[in-house]
Amino acid sequence: MKRLNTKNPEFKLSAVIACPVVLFCAGLLYLWSVFQQPVIDHYGWDVSVVTMISPSMFFIHVFASLAGGFILDRKSPRFSILIGSFFGFSGYFLTSLLSPDYPWLIFITYGVIAGTGSGFAYAGAINCIIKWFPNSRGSAAGLSVCAFGLSVLLLVPFIEWLIRSFGVPMTFRLMACLFPVITLIAGIFVRPPSKAYIDGLALPPNKALQRQYTPKETLRTPEFWFIAISSFFMPSAYLMMIPRIKTLAVARGLSEAQASLTTALTGVASASSRILCGALSDKIGRAQTLWGLAMLTLIASLSMIFADGWLYTISVLLIVSGYAGPAGIFPSICADLFGTKHAGANFGMCVVFVGFASVVFPMLSTIVDAGGAETGNYTNSFIVIAIGCLAPLVLLPIFDVSRKKRAARDFEAMKNSSQINT
Repeated sequence: MKRLNTKNPEFKLSAVIACPVVLFCAGLLYLWSVFQQPVIDHYGWDVSVVTMISPSMFFIHVFASLAGGFILDRKSPRFSILIGSFFGFSGYFLTSLLSPDYPWLIFITYGVIAGTGSGFAYAGAINCIIKWFPNSRGSAAGLSVCAFGLSVLLLVPFIEWLIRSFGVPMTFRLMACLFPVITLIAGIFVRPPSKAYIDGLALPPNKALQRQYTPKETLRTPEFWFIAISSFFMPSAYLMMIPRIKTLAVARGLSEAQASLTTALTGVASASSRILCGALSDKIGRAQTLWGLAMLTLIASLSMIFADGWLYTISVLLIVSGYAGPAGIFPSICADLFGTKHAGANFGMCVVFVGFASVVFPMLSTIVDAGGAETGNYTNSFIVIAIGCLAPLVLLPIFDVSRKKRAARDFEAMKNSSQINT
């Protein structure tokens, strides 16, 4: 990270390292696909009972991130992570005690309670790390959310081994003892930078004198709504595709082994996109990078209408990249424009729209392509998604012009206020 003053006595390496560790543990959110079939086999439940657990958990995660953002703005990132650790332990442990007679309880234990834990921990860590790197927020957030995504890639073999060796209930108990405890220990070291540290970075005037928007003030700005609407449409292709990647791969002419490879490569695409796009946004601009990712998603979505074989794999990886890349950009863009004092709540309000998208687009896909599960044809879904991508492509350039004008006005107002106070 550029201009990171590690010689400053106020620099805390432990705090910087602890944030990605917390995010790595919070990434268990994405592991339900590993549990789904073993849970069905163990409890004898129908597949229709559990297919909505992952979307519901993600939806709860998003709203918990918003709640965690409000809490850490008033308390501390450490407090938000502490709450997340408690909910994570409770969710996984209660899931291990489930009875086959009450399948709906898993939506509460795994979806609601564990999802809440993931959201609180995520909010505390991501909003802390961007405060340590005011000159390179995109790179910092990108590297950190990479840890969030990498947990799937690195933990899947471990979780599968636990299930084979100890069974489903014991695996949930081991998860309750292991990952929330790691989150709690790492959370002890998480702390925002001191004022002395920030002063030692010699920030440029426009960052040193930055207006700190409250959530109410943020909601009144058109720039927030430009970002929020873009964050709603940009993940649409991924949210529609992710449950069907492997089955569609076979339907599009790939072998079982090639389909599995395609699924595995999505983890690599996700991690690399988070890092590269976060760093790229520091160099060419947040809005420009997001615009490029929206265009990438549009092209890949249209390609998915006819893609077969390895073109299908390439299209899937582009869609995953278009989804993962913004994860490191949206928290940075909110901090750039609205300040860091209320960054948790302001970013949380933006992420809520991703939560809405996680429900709307899978449901919309089942409506416009009702027979898709049997035929493998999701042409209408991809057309709808491609049309939706036009929204961020139109709004982001408008946002960038409006953002620059607002930043200039805020800087002048803060400078005049500073001169008057002096």
